Amino acid sequence: MNALPLAQWRDFYVMIGTASGAVVGATFVVATLASNIEQRAVGMRGFITPTAVHLGSVLLGSAVLCVPTMTPLALTILLGAGGLAGAIYGVVVGTRIWHMELDLSDRAFYVVLPILCYLGVTAAALMVRPAGTPTLEILAVALVLLFVIGMRNAWDMANFMITRDRSG
Repeated sequence: MNALPLAQWRDFYVMIGTASGAVVGATFVVATLASNIEQRAVGMRGFITPTAVHLGSVLLGSAVLCVPTMTPLALTILLGAGGLAGAIYGVVVGTRIWHMELDLSDRAFYVVLPILCYLGVTAAALMVRPAGTPTLEILAVALVLLFVIGMRNAWDMANFMITRDRSG
């Protein structure tokens, strides 16, 4: 690939993609713990599924960036479509859970930060063509942040499942 030195970043994307896949598995454990929640639909659609989607996006984005024959045009299309779809999905999730009594950190990690990360992926995709742009650095930051958001949210959900009052 002439425009981007993807080979230099391969180990980074393999590492973060692998770690993301492992945390996706842990998220399914959290989903199992949540199976008896009364408001299970909101929990699944507003918290558990988006966390799995964010972690899956890191895994998929890392896989795309490790393809050895990826052309700049294909990379622009795949990352641009994925980033845009992720941002739209983030807005949809936000409309589902924004009315709930969430603290500021939950609003940031479940709604605002994921949308910003996906917009970062979209912006990086648009910069694939011009030479000298920090495309891979922006992608790395966006994917690492999505990974951290996914880990934090999976932990938050597990903590909620363990500590919630089951008496009423």
